[in-house]
Amino acid sequence: MDIDLCAPGAPSWVELTTPDAHTSGDFYRELFGWQLSSGIGEQDDSQTCLLRARPVAAITSVPEAEHSAWTIYFHVADADVTAAAVAAAGGRAVSPPQRVGQAGRTALFADHAGTVFGVWEPADHQGAGVIIGEPGALHRGELITDDVEASAVFYGAVFGWKLAAPQGPLGRRDWILGDTAVAVLLPRPPAMPADVPPYWDVYFSVADASEASRTAENLGAALLMPATPTEHGAIAVLVDPVGAVFTVIAPHR
Repeated sequence: MDIDLCAPGAPSWVELTTPDAHTSGDFYRELFGWQLSSGIGEQDDSQTCLLRARPVAAITSVPEAEHSAWTIYFHVADADVTAAAVAAAGGRAVSPPQRVGQAGRTALFADHAGTVFGVWEPADHQGAGVIIGEPGALHRGELITDDVEASAVFYGAVFGWKLAAPQGPLGRRDWILGDTAVAVLLPRPPAMPADVPPYWDVYFSVADASEASRTAENLGAALLMPATPTEHGAIAVLVDPVGAVFTVIAPHR
């Protein structure tokens, strides 16, 4: 079932913050076929990434950052109401709700474990204009967590999500909104180093995970996990040339 990107609690947008916007832009343009345009809300430090002339992501220059990083944003009807829900559930505001020109309002939060995610309250900019799952577009976000039950309580309180039953050898579980899977939860896998904190991974759809990972490596990325079959499709985990971790997936059709 397709995800309604305008439904509160559904994934809305992804943003790459990077100290080297030129290198990052070149990498993702070559890997996913994106074109770069002016940023939303007249932000001089940001570029909008387009896939077949439709917005799919943003790349924002943060010169002081140590490395690049992806952040996933979820659609909300009111960022202030969400901020209150986050606080009540044991999270905190990293960047409180603020307006981005006429595009909408945004905020960054940390959940109960300190894992950062964003929210987007749309106005002129509705979020991604590409159907989730199209090659080169966002597939979903995956929360890697040390405490499944605490995560279920937190995100259930904030977004109304519920967890489906575990699947596969690693116990992945879909986050369900209504009757639609909108994200994924993964208990910390054994191969993940203990010093890596929980985080929201960003998945991008590709036609072939092995081919996409080879292309990414040729463009300067490092391969963390080669293309591997999972219950959702073949995935490969990569680090881009400026340090951002991301995953490509060839989903089951």
